[in-house]
Amino acid sequence: MRRAVGRTAVFGVVKADAYGHGAAAVALELQRLGVDGMAVARVSEVEELRRAGVRSALLLLGGPASIEELECAVRWAATPVVTRREQVADWSAWRRRSSERGVPLGIVVELDTGMSRCGVPLDQWSSTLRQLRAAPELELTGLMSHLAESELPGSRFTGEQERRFATAVTELDPVERRSVLLHLANSSGALRRASAHWSAVRVGGALYGIDLASLADSSGPGAGPRAGPRLRPVMSVKAPVVDLRNVPVGTGVGYRRTWKAPTKATIGLVPVGYGDGFSTGFGSGDVLVGGVRCPIAGQVSMDSLTVDVTGVPNAAVGDECVLLGGQEDERIGVAELAARSGGGVYEVWCGFGNRLPRIAVRRDLPGEPDRAP
Repeated sequence: MRRAVGRTAVFGVVKADAYGHGAAAVALELQRLGVDGMAVARVSEVEELRRAGVRSALLLLGGPASIEELECAVRWAATPVVTRREQVADWSAWRRRSSERGVPLGIVVELDTGMSRCGVPLDQWSSTLRQLRAAPELELTGLMSHLAESELPGSRFTGEQERRFATAVTELDPVERRSVLLHLANSSGALRRASAHWSAVRVGGALYGIDLASLADSSGPGAGPRAGPRLRPVMSVKAPVVDLRNVPVGTGVGYRRTWKAPTKATIGLVPVGYGDGFSTGFGSGDVLVGGVRCPIAGQVSMDSLTVDVTGVPNAAVGDECVLLGGQEDERIGVAELAARSGGGVYEVWCGFGNRLPRIAVRRDLPGEPDRAP
């Protein structure tokens, strides 16, 4: 990412348990690597990271939603984001009452440049900026917005959002322009649109190995992926085969016996199910055992799934089963799982539950052995 954005500051987005990857482990590794800051979406996530030993700058996106949450965010040294003009007066009044009333509270303002989800509307930006300048209790340290479709090739609207944000920036005076951190780009914007970099970028999906722009490029008729960075997926989901049984042709497997053995078959039991986030929607595809694609046999259960391992020579209890990731020359990517279920790739990651242990593995340089951090 540093190579992609040059000297632009990088904020790693670690909300939603780092997109299901394990927030504490990811955040500590980003901190080790020298990330400029991180972003979360809930006050509870701020507290979790601070308790885990994360000292980096933390940005609280989309909130806080109340004065109580604001107090908590400030207590845990996170920078809150103003998303509504009314918050300026409310937060100013709270700061005047607080024990640190003599010290301005640093805040970031989010502008709605077209996402129409949250953020101060553009027609309220001028008045909001005047309010901030008249409120010594608050200090504007950042101005941000969010791109709605930066992953779509040739999006004209992304360019329009860039223009709207640039117009808003012109309202900052010279001192503010030097001191206020400006960030518009998400992962796709950071990787594909240098014009959206400004002084910082917020990177989520790309940190974990997904370039949504490449996925969008390859989905249309005759489309092929544009040149872009080669990202390596971070997450793999693996489990052992814990049981094997031989069944005769025609045997039904699983609830409602929806799958019937087409020949004499060997069925493997894998202890991961929809209770762990391996959705029933993934059941129409394969897993990997012994480097071979093996069809899921029958419905995914809450705590397990059954797999037809007939095509795996010498299949044995204890064999590694890969539900997401690579094995030998085969790979099941997160985009494949998303296509099976009809959801999004981030949904797949975030869906894997806490019953699945996260094992952090550090890869420092190509060709070096993996090791635990």
